[in-house]
Amino acid sequence: MVRKNRIEELAREYVSVKTHTGTEMERNAEAFFSSYFENIPYFQENKRHRGFYPIKKDPLKRNISWAFYKGQGEKTVVLIHHSDTVDTDDFGLYKDKAYNLDQAKEVLSQGKLPLSKELKEDLSQEKWFYGRGISDMKGGGSIHLALLEEYVQEENFKGNILLLAVPDEENSSAGMRSASYLMKELKDKYNLEYVVMLDVEPHERSDEEKFTIYDGSIGKMMPIFLVRGKLAHTGQIYAGFSPIHLLSGIVRKTELDPQFVETRGTTTTPGPTWLYMKDRKYVYDVSLPLTAGGYMSVLSLSKSPLEIMETLKKSAEEAFAEVIADSKERYKPFKETSAITYGEMEYEPIVYTFDELLSLVKSQEGISLEELEEKEDAIVKGIQEGEFDRIEGSYQWMEYVLSQLNHKEPCVVIGMAAPYYPAVNNGDLPSKEKTDAFLEDFAKELKDVYGMEMEVQNYFTGICDLSYGMFTASKETIDYVENNLMLWGKDYEIPLHLIKEMSMPVFNIGPWGKELHRYGERVYQEDLLEKVPHMVDFTIRKFLEQ
Repeated sequence: MVRKNRIEELAREYVSVKTHTGTEMERNAEAFFSSYFENIPYFQENKRHRGFYPIKKDPLKRNISWAFYKGQGEKTVVLIHHSDTVDTDDFGLYKDKAYNLDQAKEVLSQGKLPLSKELKEDLSQEKWFYGRGISDMKGGGSIHLALLEEYVQEENFKGNILLLAVPDEENSSAGMRSASYLMKELKDKYNLEYVVMLDVEPHERSDEEKFTIYDGSIGKMMPIFLVRGKLAHTGQIYAGFSPIHLLSGIVRKTELDPQFVETRGTTTTPGPTWLYMKDRKYVYDVSLPLTAGGYMSVLSLSKSPLEIMETLKKSAEEAFAEVIADSKERYKPFKETSAITYGEMEYEPIVYTFDELLSLVKSQEGISLEELEEKEDAIVKGIQEGEFDRIEGSYQWMEYVLSQLNHKEPCVVIGMAAPYYPAVNNGDLPSKEKTDAFLEDFAKELKDVYGMEMEVQNYFTGICDLSYGMFTASKETIDYVENNLMLWGKDYEIPLHLIKEMSMPVFNIGPWGKELHRYGERVYQEDLLEKVPHMVDFTIRKFLEQ
């Protein structure tokens, strides 16, 4: 079958499979892949070269669908895409039509949903496919599947191909994190040398004639804060200390903080932003809350978690001192006119990282390490059984550890919440000269075949699974993450040591897409069926021939 026809056929079938992220529907992808494997003679004959690898500690019991084609030699290309999609609630009454490319287009063409000017223009042309997941990213996944079918039919194929269809990318990348264990097993079994990891995430572009390739992916951290104040009745407010006031001061100090804006190559990160802040009271009473919590998003290019957390700790200490001074100043009018006084507001700005707090607690006399572990296990069980989410579990663990500290004064605890995506870029690897040379070859091929210019973006800013294709930071950074990320090793973990051992260049070469996660989701047909498959094939062969 002609390649473009096969890609479209696969894409139509793949899109029809409901795989909403974070639900048991994600396992529907396994039936699709079972059928796919059974229809390829190589995988009929080599059943041990494909299968379903279980995600570790996954309450939904999801699996990675994988296939390994053993050609000649040790060099291996890793092809990744995610099999999960967001839901179709935004389609409203027509959500069941979102899984069929023709029906999704028909719903939009008939104006059954509000249309932007740009969407109307695109619908008037025959240049786009529409539907949930066609762009993000079952269309791209179908490119990989079609190419794999071609490779297994080639005699004397030079190199090996490992295809990974991973669940959970839209949530916390549980699939890709567990894929590292599978990659390590295959590496040891077949003595493989991983030479490149290729993703097919879609991109948006302003110029139809410029082809975009990414040689890295942006990093993302979720610092989480727990602030403890001092209890007091609201009628005696000056005898207490509001954790909401303090947390607000920290938010004000760090929101969009330019200290975190980084520029590297073609990419500049935005400043950090807070995603959540709330007191930790569960019922109403006429008193201050004892604690308040919040978490933020910090995007990074080269700063390590240690650097980011140290900067946040310093900012929290400064905000703490400012809130103390502000509270004292606002206390003065009351003291000057009231017959009742509540003493002086004598507080110190105390800020702990979670690791520092846990170490202090463990060093106290009478602390039971067994009880600490039992409490952590009980919280993890609550997450796994769906009683509360991972963020709430993180707060409960921080609160419990803080409650065990003998010191009871107002303080701030800063940790890391899942997920964590390391920033990656090929410039951080010793193979930089080779990847730079490859990009020159890529640009020439693109120009010669399609007359297009290449645009290199140094970081894919949409956040993707390529973050787990390499890890170049020090062991100190690995230790810091493991010690400060909530519930590490119990509910959430990243095999950073394995990723570091197998680090390889990464590229995202995907089709032009628009309105991802929305009912106008679409992918450019020419990219999907012709240009991207050709350039991905070119890339695979280049790296296997090096």
